[in-house]
Amino acid sequence: MFGAIKVGYKMLFLSPRNSIEGQINVLNGVECRIFLNGEGIDVEDIRRRRIMANAVVPELAELLDDSIQVPIYPYTKTFEQAKMDPCLVLHTTGSTGLPKPIVWKNGVLSTYEAWRTIPHTDGYVPTTEIYSRATRAYTSMPLFHTSGLNAGITWALLLGVTLVYGAPQVVPNSAYVDEMHIHASVDASMGAPSIYEELSRDEDAVSRISRLEYVIASGAPLSQMAGNIFSKHTRVISNLGSTETACLQRLAPSIEDWSYFYWHPTHSGIEMREYLPGMYELFLVRNRDIELYQGVFMNFPSISEWSMSDLYERHPDPNKPFLYRYLGRKDDVIVLSNGEKVSPALMEAALMSSPLVKSAMVVGRGKFQPAVLIELKNKPPKSVIERQETVHKLMPFLDEANTHAPAHGKLDQYHILFADPKRPVRYLGQGKIQRVQTYTLYEPDIEHLYRSVEDSEDYIMVMENRPRLDLASLDAVKDWLRDLMVDIIGVHVTEDSQDLFKSGVDSLHVIRMAREVKFQAKRQGLGAGLEMFSPKDVYAHPTLNDLASRILNYAGSPRRLPGRSQEVGPDTAAQSSDNDAQLLLKRYTKKLPKSSTRTSKLPPERNITVLLTGSTGSLGSYILDALYRDKNVARVICLNRSSSAEERHLQNSVQRGLTSISGSWVDFIKADLSLPRMGLERIQYSQLLNTVTHIIHNQWPVNFNWTVASFEPHIQGVSNLINFSHESKHNAFILFVSSVSAVGSWNGPGLAPEEVIEDLSVAAPMGYGKSKLVSECLLAEAAKIIISSAYLGVLPATFPSRDRVDWLPVDKVSSILIEVLLACSTKKGPEQVPSAKVFHVVNHNVTSWSSHLMPAVAASYSPGSVGVKLVPFDTWLETLKQSADSSTLNVEKNPAVRLLDFYVGVSGADKIPRAMSSKKTLHISETLRNVGPVSEEWVRKWMSQWRV
Repeated sequence: MFGAIKVGYKMLFLSPRNSIEGQINVLNGVECRIFLNGEGIDVEDIRRRRIMANAVVPELAELLDDSIQVPIYPYTKTFEQAKMDPCLVLHTTGSTGLPKPIVWKNGVLSTYEAWRTIPHTDGYVPTTEIYSRATRAYTSMPLFHTSGLNAGITWALLLGVTLVYGAPQVVPNSAYVDEMHIHASVDASMGAPSIYEELSRDEDAVSRISRLEYVIASGAPLSQMAGNIFSKHTRVISNLGSTETACLQRLAPSIEDWSYFYWHPTHSGIEMREYLPGMYELFLVRNRDIELYQGVFMNFPSISEWSMSDLYERHPDPNKPFLYRYLGRKDDVIVLSNGEKVSPALMEAALMSSPLVKSAMVVGRGKFQPAVLIELKNKPPKSVIERQETVHKLMPFLDEANTHAPAHGKLDQYHILFADPKRPVRYLGQGKIQRVQTYTLYEPDIEHLYRSVEDSEDYIMVMENRPRLDLASLDAVKDWLRDLMVDIIGVHVTEDSQDLFKSGVDSLHVIRMAREVKFQAKRQGLGAGLEMFSPKDVYAHPTLNDLASRILNYAGSPRRLPGRSQEVGPDTAAQSSDNDAQLLLKRYTKKLPKSSTRTSKLPPERNITVLLTGSTGSLGSYILDALYRDKNVARVICLNRSSSAEERHLQNSVQRGLTSISGSWVDFIKADLSLPRMGLERIQYSQLLNTVTHIIHNQWPVNFNWTVASFEPHIQGVSNLINFSHESKHNAFILFVSSVSAVGSWNGPGLAPEEVIEDLSVAAPMGYGKSKLVSECLLAEAAKIIISSAYLGVLPATFPSRDRVDWLPVDKVSSILIEVLLACSTKKGPEQVPSAKVFHVVNHNVTSWSSHLMPAVAASYSPGSVGVKLVPFDTWLETLKQSADSSTLNVEKNPAVRLLDFYVGVSGADKIPRAMSSKKTLHISETLRNVGPVSEEWVRKWMSQWRV
């Protein structure tokens, strides 16, 4: 290689794993004229496709024979003359197409030499100092791989370490590498992580590695399990880079931090920019003062920064914020349907540490939870029993993989797909899975896997080895439920009285829990009563104590909890809900400020600063857009639970045709309203107290199945906002976006009035409405001191208690809210007494679902879609129930299943449509005064946006 460089050639190393098309693409790209190959290597396929001179490389003995006289080829160029001369050609992996050549210049090679000169920092030394402790090092990395060149340049050329290669005809494997450790007299080793994974399971091999100065796992992450084993015996060095960048200037972390990287703070030009919450993307930023250390800008002199498209996570120790661990490629991040982001690299590394596994690929983009495609080293299981045995052996490695996954992004044993040897997994030249091609190959199998978990017969096949539901005692049922939470949901519930929904359980989890209970009832013949168990039971009994008691009641084994009735009918359930709501109101009323030290000064009318919660939802997006267009608003601070809110805002703006707002006018801040100071640092919280003039509280989980107790964190958030307003410099005015369900059971004379109603039974009989009314009452106290029809093929022609349609487009709602906010924050209530004011943002031009809206909705279905029949509501509801029990249940295509219990409640509700007064809102809002009734044009637009 260096000889070719000295005489003016560029050396190109091709991966033998490339296809013929890939090889030709690289050769054409650099206009290769001479092709070298070893003795006995067949290259006729390549030579037939491209005309080149061909020569056989001499054997090593001939190259080392001093008796052969060759002329001297002097190299006389200075570094400045030669640094931009091309000298080497590598190629990309071809993960997104054919591999492409990357030409290195002499200046790129010099970055390896520069690496040795980077200054020590706080006791951390350049990694090259660790490398230099070896005298004789073995590498199984090929020269077509950047790591292989790294070894040749750094070890052999710069550090004087003797480099040992294996026999060229032997494909590196763990047994061969172990033999090299025994017989080659080496004191360092470099290779692919998969090799060291296998060696970590061999105690004798580990003892031999303990004699080495270090091992380098290169090209991919080494599993935490294997790395921890080796780091007890020697130093483990993680090595990652890219063809385009060559070496990255870094320092060596301590032995226990072997999986982390320390990019040099002054001599690398590396910036770690947050890409997603907890994930940082590596950027190289050009700095001409350190150009010798930045090879990428010699390869690409016209650019000013380079993204590696690699993601990392920061060290959890606050004293080590400079350490980062590799998570995977940015393009490989899997975004689940629940919004969780899964970075698969470390999960896959953990699975590949199993002696059974050759490769693993985590999938699940757009799904509720991830799955994994596993290629076994031996034949895949054929029977259910063989599958269960294989999965059982994999469980420790699955648990290890889940330590690298978010709470709601964990793998379970039912979402494992084994690769078929007849359809081999596709690999890149570096031995990594070719993700796109492999996914395309297995996409039908992956889709079937997801469906099978919800399909009753296939479900029984994969669930047969589940622990049996034990009805012997209340504690036995609770233990079974606790295991179920961990097993199929990934949620650890530690307290029997803990609300499951505060632990992260959601509607799809509930459906799966109910299905599991019914499966156990059928499996064990536990009685027809338990087979009636439904998601509604989980929502109504959201703790282990209550849920276990409910299961025993269904099974005919009543074991009451103290203070609980054995059976819960509609009337007692409603009374219990009202009691819980009253307790919450009383609890948080006590937490209101006892007295006021505030002045009577009103917030300013102009140059206002608005704190907006829930800005990434549908209404929130339009509110933010309306605020941006209002000349009185100087700044908006968006509080959201996610740190990726700004990214979501930009995506939503494009999709909804709104203004993409960024810059100093708006700040997106991650916050949790239920926590003290809303989860913010003291300084940040204090800054908000001094600047915020108005608050729009729009953030609320829309779940019609939760009990009111499950909404407690959000009621606590209202309490915290009240306290914030009380403490704020400008007496921040609060606009709370409530819901019609807060007065959903209004049966008084006339229209529901625009005022706070303190009778909590007026709210709709569901936790959502109760929680909204409780929050309204809290604020009042503080002021004194459609897709599923297309799937089912039927559409309800009637809608009991909901036939009155007083809807408004979301853009109109946002404008009305801003008008109300600005009008009300500049004046006090009646007779100058501070009061909570209620405004009903409903359309005063009322229309009917059955006579006007429903025909327009039906007409909006495309002619080519499934035929949609108009049926009575009860018929539609019965069809929905049947679909929920169907073996082909598909929640993604039929989301109304999640609201089945809500629709059942609507069916049994008072048939008189509720009506709401909007007199006060009409007086304030010009937008509302000018709006017309729901039109067919609106309907067509909504249906188009919902993609029915």
